[in-house]
Amino acid sequence: MADHPEIKFGAGCHIAAAAKMLVDAVAKTHEPVQGKFNDILLVADVSSTPDGIIAFFDQQREIRAEEYRNSPEGKRAEQEAEERRSRLQQTHDSLMRKLPSLDMHDQVAVLDWLCQMQEPSDYVGIILRRATIVSAFEKAGFVANANTGKAYKADDRDNSFRYLVGQALAGLKDGPAIHSILHKFAKEWREKFLVNA
Repeated sequence: MADHPEIKFGAGCHIAAAAKMLVDAVAKTHEPVQGKFNDILLVADVSSTPDGIIAFFDQQREIRAEEYRNSPEGKRAEQEAEERRSRLQQTHDSLMRKLPSLDMHDQVAVLDWLCQMQEPSDYVGIILRRATIVSAFEKAGFVANANTGKAYKADDRDNSFRYLVGQALAGLKDGPAIHSILHKFAKEWREKFLVNA
């Protein structure tokens, strides 16, 4: 394929914007242009449309994805992902068996349980019993998004503990998962209030 004047796409450029840039450049010069988007060479000429360029890009991306899935590296990655999913499902299921006997008055135990549930809650393919978890914590008096804004008291052990639990519950109730930042905040909470990790 012949080299044509190259259009550079900035970082964060969307494929729709890149396709329009190519078509606009052709409209100005009436000559073919090219540009690499995610390592896929896109060429536009006077007959090109943004939709056609996007369709070509999507097709090439799918071809590459299929080639990767069928490669030794892709098969190994798929196997590792499945092993991790299986391991995290087992962690989730074990934590769910412990939930009915979790002492909701033991702040350290509650945070430990939520921290252990964070990764399974945030992994694609896990059968997550979010409604059961949220219900158990709500029955124990916890509330999603507790102690936010002006209600948050950083130097109050119980207030900040309930804030952390509330953030975890919000992730399960309203978001996709418990946010991974819980690990950092729980560690800081333990250190601040002299609770052994």
